[in-house]
Amino acid sequence: MTERSALRNRNFQIYFAGAVISLHGLWIFRVALAWYAWQLTGSESWVGVIAFSQFAPALFFGPLFGVIADRVERRKLSMVVNSGSALNMVVLTLLTVTGNLSIEALAAVSLVQGMLEGAHTPVRMALVPGIVSREELGSAIASNSIAFNISRVVGPAISGFIIVTYGVATAFIINGISYAAIVIAVGIIDIQPRKERGSGPTDIWSQLMEGIDYIRQHTLLRAIMIAITINTLFGRGVLEMMPAVADGILQRGSGGLAIMTSAVGAGAVLTGLALARGTRWLGMRALKTAIIASAVLIVLFGYSTNFVLSVITVSLLGVVLSLGGVGSQILIQSNVDDEVRGRVSSIWGMIAFGGTAFGGLVIGVVADLVGLTPTLFVTGVLCLAAAVLLPVPAGSSVQSRA
Repeated sequence: MTERSALRNRNFQIYFAGAVISLHGLWIFRVALAWYAWQLTGSESWVGVIAFSQFAPALFFGPLFGVIADRVERRKLSMVVNSGSALNMVVLTLLTVTGNLSIEALAAVSLVQGMLEGAHTPVRMALVPGIVSREELGSAIASNSIAFNISRVVGPAISGFIIVTYGVATAFIINGISYAAIVIAVGIIDIQPRKERGSGPTDIWSQLMEGIDYIRQHTLLRAIMIAITINTLFGRGVLEMMPAVADGILQRGSGGLAIMTSAVGAGAVLTGLALARGTRWLGMRALKTAIIASAVLIVLFGYSTNFVLSVITVSLLGVVLSLGGVGSQILIQSNVDDEVRGRVSSIWGMIAFGGTAFGGLVIGVVADLVGLTPTLFVTGVLCLAAAVLLPVPAGSSVQSRA
């Protein structure tokens, strides 16, 4: 299979432009949300709770979202969900401006946003293969990763400036406005029609179980799901503690948090650029190596009291965690049948977001009890042990299927 650049595809160019704008708004919001939670409480536990509220809906309702993505017209569903996200940001802004935003209300609005994002994940992942050809798919997913992580670099810097200059309410409403870009883009591009279902089950529960059985019987997909569980539960969970590290340990405030968040994005951009150049080398062995490297970096991050070293460490975490996340998406989308794409994508999202949610929550609660440094040390050790046991199926590289 000859790989081609998706950025030469006009439909993908439009979609990509809308995604870039929307993703910048998302990262402006995420930094403002984490910072405001820390400012309201000064508690690692509450920072973990807010992280959990953002990602937990994908864990509990992810498979249901996937069934919906396989049953409903994906263009319309994407536009409805993103419009709902914009409305939720308006509510959050009004609560902030009027002084009615308690930490409990912040968690509730974050939970609603998490549900909307969880619903959009399988739709977004299932849309891309309908916009590009199979030869462009790896490039498209990698390019989206680059966009996501460039926004992770630029968005936090913008967010830090906005928070200091105008306050968190402005950051919230900017995110709300940014959703218009992806709604417009999805509305005007051409999307290949989804393949019609065969004679499979039609009720929601049976379709959900069909997707789970599909993964269970597929050796490579099953291994990928295990890898992304380790990647997010330990690695992404640790990154949710950056507000506590930036302010509580390094004494750098919101500016330090913005720099560290941007550093994670910068590292992930490098991974995206490497994947955009070609993915024939990509496989389970590469994912396993990345997870092992992340375990070592987690321990180093926990023991660092030097701001520069911490920034370097999280940037390297960005490289290896992105390889696990984006690499697993490319492997999945290159191997899954279209009629179950939404369900398989939703289970990936359930694990990715759920692992981050539980990882952030547990690490935050334990850190409140025993301290952040020993908690991160144990997290790194557990990550290393799980990575060593990760199976590597034969013929699990992109090259072996080309």
